[in-house]
Amino acid sequence: MPGLNLKKLNRQMMIYRIVQTILTGLLVVLAIAFQGHFTALQKPGQFITSIVAAIIVQLLLIYPVYRLAWRDVGVEIDGSAPDLSANQLAALRKKRLIGDLWKFCGVAFFVVFVALVPDAKKAAGASLVLTTTIFSFLLTCLMYFQCFNFSAKKRLKQNL
Repeated sequence: MPGLNLKKLNRQMMIYRIVQTILTGLLVVLAIAFQGHFTALQKPGQFITSIVAAIIVQLLLIYPVYRLAWRDVGVEIDGSAPDLSANQLAALRKKRLIGDLWKFCGVAFFVVFVALVPDAKKAAGASLVLTTTIFSFLLTCLMYFQCFNFSAKKRLKQNL
């Protein structure tokens, strides 16, 4: 552990805390907007249904997201070691690319899913599906950032 340059990891954790704050604010604003939308449609129960469905999605995704964050922290800690060989740097670069590919696929899934949801005027349940998907996306992003920071703190304590 001595000799590791953890400045990049600490900076990344600070940025993730700021992003978490912004995403939480966005989640609150969207929740208020969607609650107003469902109230205007005379279906306030669908708002609660969308929140419950988003929480269920989070329960299904918590382990994979935690494992991805744990792996990303490991790559960052391994990459902060001084005097890495070219082979070690190439292996770390490959691990980062694979982690970034997983994150890109997750974001792409939500973007494509939201883009393919039909207009609310064409399908009766489209608003419910759209709301659940947007809440799930924001909560998944928040969960990744929280898991990353938690994993980083835990791994740093283990290595001390």
